Amino acid sequence: MTRRKKILIALALIAITIPSWLIYDYTQNNPKFCTTCHLMSHAYETWEKSAMNELNCHECHETNMIESLDHVVEVLTINPQEVSKITEIDNKLCEHCHACNEPKVTQVTYTGGHKVHIFEKEASPACIECHGLTLHEFEASEYICEECHTEKTMRNTHDQILNCTDCHEFNARLLFPKNEDCIDCHDFTRKMSIMEETPHKSTQVETHCLSCHNPHIDKLYYECDDCHDVSGYGLHDVTDHNGCEVCHIPHSEAEMRENCLSCHTDREEHETPVECFSCHFFGK
Repeated sequence: MTRRKKILIALALIAITIPSWLIYDYTQNNPKFCTTCHLMSHAYETWEKSAMNELNCHECHETNMIESLDHVVEVLTINPQEVSKITEIDNKLCEHCHACNEPKVTQVTYTGGHKVHIFEKEASPACIECHGLTLHEFEASEYICEECHTEKTMRNTHDQILNCTDCHEFNARLLFPKNEDCIDCHDFTRKMSIMEETPHKSTQVETHCLSCHNPHIDKLYYECDDCHDVSGYGLHDVTDHNGCEVCHIPHSEAEMRENCLSCHTDREEHETPVECFSCHFFGK
């Protein structure tokens, strides 16, 4: 082969290779390619406004060559007026960025909500079940939890409407709320005895607000005898002393004598200021 032919072949290869590479790069890595199909106009507009607008489409929407060609044939031959295939995005694609320990990207590996729902469940939901119900809008709806946790709604248990994330901070280390989270709204408990050295605070296991209160049911508190068995304990067996909260007023700083006098008004001057239980024994 002559030198002239070799040069011509090399130039022909360059003439074919460079445009081919540019076409491939444009179709695979430039989101504007998607707008060549009229069906993608709205998707492109929502992507451009989204938090993912620095990524190209194929970083999330992975398709092989056969699937891509099949889609092209469908558009050319059928001329659909809407996208027929529902996008499927594997969680691993999301984890590639959001569980890679890259500080520039929001990391979710150690957040309480994602640990419980994604990383510690054998059959975890798809990320886009919460982040992506609306095209290219990735902020989860404040009501999204109710889609699955219908029995946990608090709309009927409080005077005001609460969302799950008002108590369960999804991106905190622990999804379970702390006492301080309850106090943010129920500030009247801050100075009450439950926050001081009471029997509930001095036990080996520190009592949480949720030990007594269940905010997900119409009746917001558990019965005391769920934990305390006082059958056979002195005056606890007296019928007219029924109802623990009659004497043990929740969150109250009042002395026990003051609680007794709320009923026994004729004993205000009786052995004051000695506590009633010094003589009237409530134990065995």
